[in-house]
Amino acid sequence: MSDVPAPRFGHPRNDLAGAGLAVLMGVQFSFVVILGKGLLRGQPPFALLFIRFAVAAVILAVVTIATHRPLTPEPGERLGLALAATLGYGSESALYFAALNHGSAATVTLLFYLYPVWVMLTAIVLDRRIPAGRLVTALAMAIVGSAVVVVGGSGVEIAPIGIALAILCSLTYTGYLTAADRVLRRTNPLTTAAWLAAGASVANLTYALAFRGWSTPIGAFWGLRVLGMGACTAGAFVCMIASLQLIGAVRNAIIGVLEPLTVAVLAAAFLEEPITTSTAVGGGLILAAAVVAILARGARVVEPDV
Repeated sequence: MSDVPAPRFGHPRNDLAGAGLAVLMGVQFSFVVILGKGLLRGQPPFALLFIRFAVAAVILAVVTIATHRPLTPEPGERLGLALAATLGYGSESALYFAALNHGSAATVTLLFYLYPVWVMLTAIVLDRRIPAGRLVTALAMAIVGSAVVVVGGSGVEIAPIGIALAILCSLTYTGYLTAADRVLRRTNPLTTAAWLAAGASVANLTYALAFRGWSTPIGAFWGLRVLGMGACTAGAFVCMIASLQLIGAVRNAIIGVLEPLTVAVLAAAFLEEPITTSTAVGGGLILAAAVVAILARGARVVEPDV
């Protein structure tokens, strides 16, 4: 048997803090969805995303300087972070909104939330380790619960190009999440989040120019809404990175499936959209999955060497 590296995770306090940050991340991303609803109406998303991420980058840079943290990542992590931000998160966000132009939000969201499956499979392949049975159970509960919430909310309708874009989006996010989990070990979350937002902003500006897809957001108070999206994105990025450093990509992904449930609850509170039976049933499964993922504490069973 080969030596097994010491686990990065498993301390109860880190587990609880990381799980709480993942939940807070999902809540803030849900506010991004609520604030952004109706701003595109079928138009290319690149300008909206460029502004959203630029606002987040400015906020994070100011906070980073104000708290006397470095604006540059640690040596050895800069290239990986730049690639994860531009090719990873920037491309994922563009693919998601592009898929919305070819299918219902419910179907695109459902296909996107396959990403915890890809994250777990990637971890198994790269680490040659089988996740603890409770994590596998939590993953299954989260996926089923997400499907119940999303499909129960509206019809499943999507064109083939939309299916391809949504699945590619989930795979791209998997690549980003896995890379961030493995590359970012020493850079503090604020610095990482600032680079992540800046890279995503640059990526979407590039896409807007390359595809001639610049389209100003529309709707009442769109400027204030985009500012709100940027502020929530800034907070969500910090929580995401800090959570990854504490509990890893697999559990972060499973707990992140709380987002569709949170969106449904916020839509009921702010947009007067009713909470359906499917939302309640699926939400119960998602909440149970999050609890199981928290209690699993990242335990893994190591495969024997072949």
